[in-house]
Amino acid sequence: MAVKKVAVTLPEELYELVERARKIEHRTRSELFQEALRTHSGEPVYTPTEAERRVLNEALDDLRRDPGSGLPWEVIRREVRPRL
Repeated sequence: MAVKKVAVTLPEELYELVERARKIEHRTRSELFQEALRTHSGEPVYTPTEAERRVLNEALDDLRRDPGSGLPWEVIRREVRPRL
């Protein structure tokens, strides 16, 4: 897929909003802006199923009990990204 790089100027409060969301969701700025544009244009955005949410919540509970048991985000990202 071809990509284009763009520069965007944001008011400080929007920039801070993006940064908070990026850190909470462990996503890049590009991913956040792409999803926002898709949502704005009416393109469907992925929403996890209840089963997927349950699995994620179980994994998060495991991680809270044993913080050292998780994998680095980049490892997870490499494993999941090809499947999307």
